[in-house]
Amino acid sequence: MEYGLGTTLPVRAHRQWTPLARALTAVGDHWTLLIVLALAHDKLRLNVLRTRLPGVSSGVLDHHLSQMIALGLLSRERFREMPPRVEVALTESGTDLLPIAAALARWGMRHEWPMPDGLEHVRADAILRQLPALLEEATGLPDGIVEASVGPGDDDAGASHWFQISNGRLTVGESAAEATARVQGDEAAWVAALGPGGDYSGLRFAGKRSLAKRMLDALPRES
Repeated sequence: MEYGLGTTLPVRAHRQWTPLARALTAVGDHWTLLIVLALAHDKLRLNVLRTRLPGVSSGVLDHHLSQMIALGLLSRERFREMPPRVEVALTESGTDLLPIAAALARWGMRHEWPMPDGLEHVRADAILRQLPALLEEATGLPDGIVEASVGPGDDDAGASHWFQISNGRLTVGESAAEATARVQGDEAAWVAALGPGGDYSGLRFAGKRSLAKRMLDALPRES
């Protein structure tokens, strides 16, 4: 389903006139910074963006995208195709929010990261997409390519993510690259591994296990 984004919405102002208050007017809600991180590496079609935001409805996403466009955080491009195609991307102003969103994600993992409470939308795929932000401060990682897959088994690996580690830093890798290490697990295994307990027992490793384990061990955890 595509979204019209045809209405320019007024932005609700904060009652305090300070730089932080003005910034929170733009981004202090449930979805804006999540949208910023989802668009960190790509411009995306709207239906693809929605799949990367567990728990968002089409109406809520449409509202926030319209507000972000009005604030100059996003650009929108329409393509004359059938069916119609719309893509959104971060502007320079929106891109400036990436370090803030990444820092807040790391803070959340260190200080506000219990196991799911049963009311949250849980998808390991969404956390894996944030791995470059979560590991932005990590240094000294061994070089290589890690493929992380969420799925029930080897015959149906489901969603896969490739991460390139070079000069000790992790970035998004190219799809279908030859992996130095592979990690695969179902949803429950990844929740246990990425959760506060860091339990990797349900994951299956192939190739250079130590590389994949170092990557997971580098996630920010409560000290």
